[in-house]
Amino acid sequence: MKLYTVAIFLVFISFSLEQVHAINPDREYILNPDSVGWNYEQLLIKTMDGYQLNSWIYEANKKNDKDTVLILAYPDAGNMSYFVYHSAVLADAGFTVVTFDYRGFGESDDFEIQREYLYYTEFALDLEAVVDSISLKFQNKKIGILGMSMGTTIASRAYPEIKNQIDFIIGEGFVTDPPAIVNYYKGKGKSILLPEDPELYLESVQSIACPMLILTASNDEVTTASASFRLQKILGATCQSTIYEGQHLTGFQVDYDDKGFGGWYIEQLENFLENV
Repeated sequence: MKLYTVAIFLVFISFSLEQVHAINPDREYILNPDSVGWNYEQLLIKTMDGYQLNSWIYEANKKNDKDTVLILAYPDAGNMSYFVYHSAVLADAGFTVVTFDYRGFGESDDFEIQREYLYYTEFALDLEAVVDSISLKFQNKKIGILGMSMGTTIASRAYPEIKNQIDFIIGEGFVTDPPAIVNYYKGKGKSILLPEDPELYLESVQSIACPMLILTASNDEVTTASASFRLQKILGATCQSTIYEGQHLTGFQVDYDDKGFGGWYIEQLENFLENV
């Protein structure tokens, strides 16, 4: 299967141009793993508060299976179908990839969403349910969270409940300080709401003790490189930060001409996981 095509690049560009930090769910799937000819399993997962979530499990390339599961917690717009190409690239590199839709997104159960919120704590319950199911299904594999932008807030808020079930976290566009994001957008005339006391979030993110890799864009004005390095300093030796040239959530585009879509990204993951 030829994954590294202009079509992939254009799909990624169209998503990355979405306005960040404004929850914008899409109920319709634009692709599925069949679209790229990838073997997968659909799994329906029930949360502790009764919501049913839709998920897809991408089979790892048998030729280079890394015995490692990546659970994707995506950003605040679209649904998991927007990440079919990303997931297939990762699966082709040997990762078992699990994508799921938050409540109110894709084909997961309905949930009323106020778009001005930075995130919903209920999405952390969704991730907890996915980790519970996947950790039972893949007991002999390492399991990690790949969070992107809002997905990093979900991973951080879920961490106290899932810390004994995961081996690592990878975050791109990592949200380290929600009040700083609120203030940033206030200065631009946009209102962003927080779903809880920000101290609760800070306690969660600063409690992360598993190995963590943060990928941060040099030109990201919201989830800034400097904020990522400050979090690295707080967390200590278990946390690594790597900066790349680009905008918010453009890590899969780095060195596109030389290494293809996601080539640089996979190198960073593999180097990090060698020491996990």
